[in-house]
Amino acid sequence: AAAGILMGIALSWWATARITRPVRRLAESAGRVAAGDWGATVEVSSTDEMGQLAGAFNRMTHELVEQRDRLVQAERVAAWRELARRLAHELKNPLFPLQITVENMQRARESYPEQFDEVFREGTATLLGELSKLKQIIARFSDFAKMPAPEMEPVNLNEISTETMKLFEGQLAKARVRASTELDAALRPVEADREQVTRVLRNLILNAIDAMPEGGTLTVRTVALESGARLEVSDTGQGLTPEECERLFTPYYTTKTHGTGLGLAIVQSVVSDHKGRIAVESEKGKGTTFRIDLG
Repeated sequence: AAAGILMGIALSWWATARITRPVRRLAESAGRVAAGDWGATVEVSSTDEMGQLAGAFNRMTHELVEQRDRLVQAERVAAWRELARRLAHELKNPLFPLQITVENMQRARESYPEQFDEVFREGTATLLGELSKLKQIIARFSDFAKMPAPEMEPVNLNEISTETMKLFEGQLAKARVRASTELDAALRPVEADREQVTRVLRNLILNAIDAMPEGGTLTVRTVALESGARLEVSDTGQGLTPEECERLFTPYYTTKTHGTGLGLAIVQSVVSDHKGRIAVESEKGKGTTFRIDLG
């Protein structure tokens, strides 16, 4: 009887181990897939139901890897197409006046030589202006391509907000935009790159001014958080739809009729490098608020 009991226990342990070991391996592989290792597989050591399940799991992960590669490739193609479209649009705007100006100068030289000096002076002024626009476009793309790593130091967002708003006083008055600041006196310094955070605030202010062509109110606000600080930039402009908000931080996407669409992409890049968070809240026709949390 004792031998029979021991034999039964041994057989039960063997049968249990035979079932639970593949299940444990399958669970471990599923955990690896959930953690991002889409190429995880399970060793198939039998032809029973567990072996068929392991084979189905391996086929699933193989298809996931193939679908991910196809998706990445499609996203890359879409990104390059959007870049090409944006570059073509941005470069075409100044190139057309350049062509017209040169043709006018040639025509004046051939048909009206006595007026050529005057046409030449006007034409060269136009050429220099459009070439300056081209340089600005190239500079913006270059700046986005070589974003440096942040150099962290204690930064006071209240000071940055005050200094930056002073720089825009003339432009805000010209655009008929009323400036307002709401700075939290309890705000503590945060570890950040002062120059990059200033650049973020400048881009958001410029974006707000563009959103209020008929004038409005711009508010820069700071809020003390337990884990750091919050910077908000609000406008009373045209607002955005939910669809526009979703695409807003995509490089080269813009809701404006002019611009490269790099401003908010740079903002998101800087916030990401600072391990921060950025969100946008907007309602069509009522305005937009950008909210940045830094730790």
